[in-house]
Amino acid sequence: MTKKRSRRRVVRIVLGVFLSILALFLTAISGVYAYFTRSLPTMQGEIEDLPVRAPVDVYRDSYGIPHVYAKNYEDLFFVQGYIQAMDRLFEMDLSRRAVRGRLAQIFGPDYVKTDQFLLTLGFMRDAEVSYAALSEETRLFLDRFTAGINAYIERHKGALPPEFTLLNYEPEPWTPLDSVAIGKYMSWTLGGNMQNELLNMALVDALGTDKAALLFPAYPKDGIEIMKKTWQSVGLDKDAALALFDVTLRTERGRLGVPGVGLGSNNWVVSGKLTTTGFPMLANDMHLEMKAPSIWVQQHLVVDAEPEGMNVTGVIFPGAPGIIVGHNAHLAWGVTNLDPDVQDLYIETRHPDDKSMFLYNGQYEKAKVYTYEIPVKGEEKPLTYTVTVTRHGPIISDVFEQSVPLALRWTNQEPTREIEAMIGFDRAKNLEEFKIALEKFNVPAQNFVVADKEGNIYYRANGLIPIRNEGNGLLPVPGDTERYEWKGFIPYSALPATQNPEIGFIVTANNQPIDDLYPYFLSADWAPPYRAEAITRGLQERLEKNGKLSFDDVLSMQLSTRNVQAERLAPVLIAALDRAALEGTAKEAYALLRTWLLNKPSDEADQVGPMIYYAFYEALLKETFLPVLQDEKLFERYLAYGHAINTMDRFLLEDERWFKDVLDLGEMGRERLLKDAFVKATDTLSETLGPHPATWRWGRLHTLGYKHPLGGVHPLLALVLNRGPYAVSGSPVVPMAASYPLSKPYDVTSSAPWRYGVSLLDMEGRDILFGGASGHPLSRHYADQLPLWRTGKYKSLLFERKDVETAAGQGRRLLRFLPPSSPENAPSPSARRAL
Repeated sequence: MTKKRSRRRVVRIVLGVFLSILALFLTAISGVYAYFTRSLPTMQGEIEDLPVRAPVDVYRDSYGIPHVYAKNYEDLFFVQGYIQAMDRLFEMDLSRRAVRGRLAQIFGPDYVKTDQFLLTLGFMRDAEVSYAALSEETRLFLDRFTAGINAYIERHKGALPPEFTLLNYEPEPWTPLDSVAIGKYMSWTLGGNMQNELLNMALVDALGTDKAALLFPAYPKDGIEIMKKTWQSVGLDKDAALALFDVTLRTERGRLGVPGVGLGSNNWVVSGKLTTTGFPMLANDMHLEMKAPSIWVQQHLVVDAEPEGMNVTGVIFPGAPGIIVGHNAHLAWGVTNLDPDVQDLYIETRHPDDKSMFLYNGQYEKAKVYTYEIPVKGEEKPLTYTVTVTRHGPIISDVFEQSVPLALRWTNQEPTREIEAMIGFDRAKNLEEFKIALEKFNVPAQNFVVADKEGNIYYRANGLIPIRNEGNGLLPVPGDTERYEWKGFIPYSALPATQNPEIGFIVTANNQPIDDLYPYFLSADWAPPYRAEAITRGLQERLEKNGKLSFDDVLSMQLSTRNVQAERLAPVLIAALDRAALEGTAKEAYALLRTWLLNKPSDEADQVGPMIYYAFYEALLKETFLPVLQDEKLFERYLAYGHAINTMDRFLLEDERWFKDVLDLGEMGRERLLKDAFVKATDTLSETLGPHPATWRWGRLHTLGYKHPLGGVHPLLALVLNRGPYAVSGSPVVPMAASYPLSKPYDVTSSAPWRYGVSLLDMEGRDILFGGASGHPLSRHYADQLPLWRTGKYKSLLFERKDVETAAGQGRRLLRFLPPSSPENAPSPSARRAL
């Protein structure tokens, strides 16, 4: 009995200790949760004593999307800034730190070179020039937007989003220049070819003129031999080009956790002559980096008590006012990246005794010199960094102390007015007013499609595109002469455009928008034509079948996984592999691939065909290019920036010289290489996915995660901040884009963060965001749209006030911003929070 009592006493003690520890653990967890939920967005109540002239109502629909109703524009933009900060402050601050070169201050020494390069590019210097060019009204609106952001920061010190606590810092006050500079930053990956020039220079140095020319998308009019002699005379070579290339990669947005890498987009607009409603329909999905939270924030902005009111809905990148893509009560618009050649590298000649002097037309000129301080986490004193800017632009090679100075000329350095243009889009009452606003949108250059309620459909390739004295910008050129200067920009009236074309619809997907008769040079680097062709064919086939296009028909193209590339390559691939005498697993895999190729190939996650096809294609790229490049780094850079898909497909379909002469494989060389690549691909898949090809489904490797910038820091953070990964359909070459780096398949890094479409009969809109409206990881709206996005579904893009109020629970999710209760301005505000 005594022993039993002792055992019971021990059990009670152990159980008591366990329960006490559990209680302490739960209390700690509860305390942490309570601490971090203090910063959740305010969804209802009143916020008093704000600098607004009249009450402003913000309804939150069932997805937490804000619908802002104001009596005047100044109040509207103030509240838009406040709400953006409430929903996405950390994301905004990361973008602001990037443009200011202040990332090392929170992330440490690893980001010093990144900050140096970002400061060299000069987003804030460019923003100052562009801010001065804005109209007085636009600057007023931008000032009010800035005041709203700062009002939120000031009122929420001690209750900021959790990322600020994790990184142990507080955001500085926002400035109007921050918003302008973030817009400039968006064009860094959407509007230039500096990295292509560096790659081309490395290819010429590594391969020689003749072989390198086969890899260029177009022959450089500068003359490769002339440029090569210039590089050699100053000591530039492949290694120097790749070293600078690596510095530019430090600004890749995945590394920075700020708005994403632009790899392409789709948009199309259909005339009412071809639709079931008799009114135009428009669809747009922009392909950018996939991250948590999304690059886009959804907002609905209404000014309802002025003669010149506004009602516009859509998306904007956090940190900027207005709506950049969406629709108002009169028209709808969408964009894709035009991607013209708007960056040139100049090889400058420094004075031997004065590093700030550079030779030009026989005389030395003084450059501008800027000195910056770079705070570094863990360091007591900031680092000092100097940027030199010549007549052509900043000396970017100074970042890694390259002795040969390379200056970057870029349209981003011009005084441009994108924020003014965006607000003009939002307020446009008709197509002509929209066109006037378009003239102010210069960087990045975009393909705009527009539809209005009068029945018009319209396309314009828009932006600043340089006209050069000589050359076409594919290679770095001497900067000591006016020979390669820009002599102006393509006139606005001469940019590619069309209105109400006879065919009845317009499609753009980063494909070449002009033919060889166009008198100006736009670019030599166009996206593969397959997405545009798949969309065009899909619309035409539905018209042939149904006679008219419904809204569902128009939107369905966003989810099309039709692989036109595979359709084109199928005859070549099948002819070679039919004669290849394959055995074992390779033979079994080919039977599956052959069936897929011959039956309208599509890239669905549950299919085996695309998995075998893309593994084969990856192996084919390696077998085709690596033996000649003989450098893994150069090969990786070529896959990323050399338009390898266009070149590979050209070799397969049109030009066998590479196989016969460069690889020295003879007459049947292409077929032997295809067989070897296929066998190696199936061997790799057997090792990765097992020995049975019937189980090699595309979605086993082709996956997409919802990943926060801090989600990779610790496994516990990943549990809270990240979602997925998920098996996804699509690929880099189909309309339902789901792209991955060709050198690092198959994890998806770029897709459509936002899909949207509008039927203009009654402005019926549908959209879906990858993620959610809130950037707060503990918000129920952090990832609540993700299930719809993953399954190819949409939600209603609410526009009418009655629908908004219904979706907001008849006022249960209404946040009202109130002006001061007395002329003297009231003291501290109060807000009732509904979390």
